[in-house]
Amino acid sequence: MEKYKPTISFVLDKRVQKKSGKFPLKLKVYCNPTGRLYKTNIDVTPEEYKKVKSDKLRDEGLKELRFKKNSVQSKAEKIIEDLIPFSFKKFEDIFFENATDLKGLNLSNLFDAYVTSNKNKMSVSTVISYQTAINSLSEFKKDLSLFDITPELLQEYEEFMLNKKKSRTTIGFYLRNLRSIYNDSISRNLISNDNYPFGKNKYRIPVGSNTKKALSDDEITKLFNHIPNNIDEQQALDFWKLSFLCNGMNFCDILRIKTDDLKGDFFTFIRSKTKNTRKGSQQEIKVRILPASWEIINKWKSSRPNSLYLFPFLKEEHTPIQEKYFIQDFIKKNNKHMETIRKALGIEQKCNTYSCRHSFATFYKRKLVPIEFISESLGHSNVATTTAYLASFDDKTIIEYSNLLNSF
Repeated sequence: MEKYKPTISFVLDKRVQKKSGKFPLKLKVYCNPTGRLYKTNIDVTPEEYKKVKSDKLRDEGLKELRFKKNSVQSKAEKIIEDLIPFSFKKFEDIFFENATDLKGLNLSNLFDAYVTSNKNKMSVSTVISYQTAINSLSEFKKDLSLFDITPELLQEYEEFMLNKKKSRTTIGFYLRNLRSIYNDSISRNLISNDNYPFGKNKYRIPVGSNTKKALSDDEITKLFNHIPNNIDEQQALDFWKLSFLCNGMNFCDILRIKTDDLKGDFFTFIRSKTKNTRKGSQQEIKVRILPASWEIINKWKSSRPNSLYLFPFLKEEHTPIQEKYFIQDFIKKNNKHMETIRKALGIEQKCNTYSCRHSFATFYKRKLVPIEFISESLGHSNVATTTAYLASFDDKTIIEYSNLLNSF
């Protein structure tokens, strides 16, 4: 039966030369003893066709020709693979009814289509992350297609990003989104997985090192005792302190606290980051409102009657995307003013919004608080995640414990 297995190839049909000087490139499907030619709507000169077979192409026009040829080949191979038994009639029905949409294999179009089809399942943050990823890839090279994604190209992109001083964490973030698009395209039969560019002996997506971002106890004390120069710096510092005092609560969650969430000296919330996960993995976090927290809340809380939110920054009429962009802008401004404060106090470590969470967790660690309690306070689903958050012990603690060895 093996001799009846169909094969495909391409033939330059030199019987008819077009006005452009090019000839039609046709797909040949051969199943012993019969072979048939099919139009591909690709025209090419003999010289171009010879060059397009090369592994390394610099000419954008030739890259486009190879892209078109590969897309036709991939589609034909998939149809043949699924046709058991094979017949030319069935092949033709599928090949011409579902002809490959070349524009649909453009990466920008694929990203747009993927987000559109999964929008109801995605958070606003995830939608924005896919847009950011394709913007970065398009800056690297315009009009990339699915067939351009090779291990070599991915390595070039990584080097491009490193030269722009982007972290490996950021690079990995973007390329995991690209990998999702590629996997989705395979599942939709847009491309074969024969040339899958990711994985062992191919391209490995970089994993960023977990840079410890926690401040020391002395640095935290400096921030809590600091008197800012103006109202903007005061607001930035107050919300940094509030985040630290409320279990390292993310700023997006602080701004979304509702007035009705406060019950006596406690409030509970579910992290925005986990709200779209399976219900079983959502964890409600209970926070005690300390006297210092009440002071900050009373200073900045909304004065509007019947306000939905505790703080006056978000409004009920905001759409999710408007809300997301507003929060991003709030965080950006906060980090800018905290940078000014950090320099004024001579603190070496960054004092951005992200540092609150790590500083809170590490502060508890230094006080020998059980890691299980720290994990629950952060809303982590497992202790391993918490361990990654915790900074290494400082020199003072290392000296204190190593002195115990002097007894020998």
